[in-house]
Amino acid sequence: MNNKFTVEEVNLISIFTEEDAAPDLGSREKVIKGISDTMEHLEDDEMIELSLRVIVRLNDLTNQEFAEMEFVAAE
Repeated sequence: MNNKFTVEEVNLISIFTEEDAAPDLGSREKVIKGISDTMEHLEDDEMIELSLRVIVRLNDLTNQEFAEMEFVAAE
């Protein structure tokens, strides 16, 4: 699988990779939970689609693969 994420996907993931969010979960699981929890508040169809796509892609990764990736928001 090609693990390259788009700029938009990386930007979304980087929002949820803060250390303090859900400390009882692993990093990948934290991001998935954070995105899932936030989706109920989204009204923008493009953001909903992006969020769903990121969740699917993150579910396809192992925790080890996720840990080896760096997610830094682009400006």
